[in-house]
This record gives sequence, structure tokens and C-alpha cells, in this order.
Amino acid sequence: MGKRLGDSMRNFSKDKLIKGISLVEALVSTAIVAIGFLAVFQLVNYSVNSIGVSGERTKINYITSMIAEDMIGSRDETTNTNPNSKQCLINDYGVPTALDGGVCPDNIKKFAQHINQSPIGYDSCSGKGGPIFSKDNMTSIYKNSLTEGAPENKLNRWGVILGEDRYLKCRDNPDGVGDRKTINVYKICTGTGCLPGSWDMIFDEIYIGRVEINTNAGNKRRTLYFQADYIFKE
Repeated sequence: MGKRLGDSMRNFSKDKLIKGISLVEALVSTAIVAIGFLAVFQLVNYSVNSIGVSGERTKINYITSMIAEDMIGSRDETTNTNPNSKQCLINDYGVPTALDGGVCPDNIKKFAQHINQSPIGYDSCSGKGGPIFSKDNMTSIYKNSLTEGAPENKLNRWGVILGEDRYLKCRDNPDGVGDRKTINVYKICTGTGCLPGSWDMIFDEIYIGRVEINTNAGNKRRTLYFQADYIFKE
């Protein structure tokens, strides 16, 4: 019996030395776990934003290339022309010429010449925006006009893609300056209507296109230069 009593006293002493988790320790552990979760949440938020920015940059690269390809592919097309009854043709020098060999009307210009005289600018925040919930809110990017040529149809597509806050995200900075898109064509030649500072030894007409898309409240910019057209002097 004395032995059992001694064993019980020793077990009681050991149990007394074993302590549970105090309230302070529990609070410290909770704080450490919370800090870890906050770091994970911030990393996830940063990853989501990075994916969004990368997606926008990819779309911008595609759109700028699309505009350049549209203009180069239709460089021998003329504006204000009914494709069913063309008034002018492009001769071997790249100059619009009337079917009878005369001069084309002044309102008929090659695609690059039209953009050169009428530069394009879009503020995407001013157009339609937001997700599309019904078919009635969808806007066709194609004009599908049977009485207008390729330049008009391509201009309509540019206006829908660049002029609406639907295909590219639009953000305004605190100064009220939004994401702006511009399309210009510069004429390098000698004489009137040429880009200032053109080289005097250039006798032909070279048209250089420039597409610029500003995003992220104007903080990010994508610019593409390309040769839009070339007209030989006779």
C-alpha cells in the first residue's frame, strides 16, 4: 500500500509540471498565423493584378498590329468610293487615277492619305463600357456596308474597338486624363504638305503610320511605327 501511495505522489508531481497553453500564447500564435494569411492574400492580389496587366498588354500588341495590317493591306483602296462602281484605279506608281485617265475627285484619297489629312483619336472612357449581358447591347465591329469601301469598314472597326470601354480597360488618373488612342500618318516628301524636316533628296512620297495606345491612366504606352504607303513620282 505504501508503494502504491508513493507511485501516486510521483505521478501527481509529474502531472503538476505539465502545463497547458496559456491565453497569451494562444493570442501570439493567432497573430502569427494572421500575418501569414495577410501575406498570402497580398500575394494573390498582386498576382491577379499582374495577370490583368499582362492580358491588357497582350491585347494592345494585337490591336496595334491589327491597325498596321489593316492599313497596309488596304493601301491601294480609296475612301468615299462605292466598290460597286469605282471611279478611280491605282496606277503603277501608286497614284489614284480616274478610269478615263484623268484626275480623281478631291474627296477620293488613298487610305494612308485620308488618315494623313484626318488623324484619329479616341477616348475609350467616353464610349460604351462594362460587361455584355444581352445580345441587344452587343456592338458589331464590322460595318458590312455594300456601298462603302474597305477603309470605311476598317475605320468603323477601329472606332468600336478603341472607342469603347469594352475591349480595353479604361482608367482616368486624378487629373482627369484618360487612356487615349491615336492613329496618325506622316508624309515624308519635298514640297507642300510634307512632314517638316523631310530630307531634300526624297523625291517620292513615303507615308509613315503611327499607332499609340495609352493605358493604366496614361502611365503605360505602346507605340508602333510602320510604312503605310509609298507613292512613286512619275
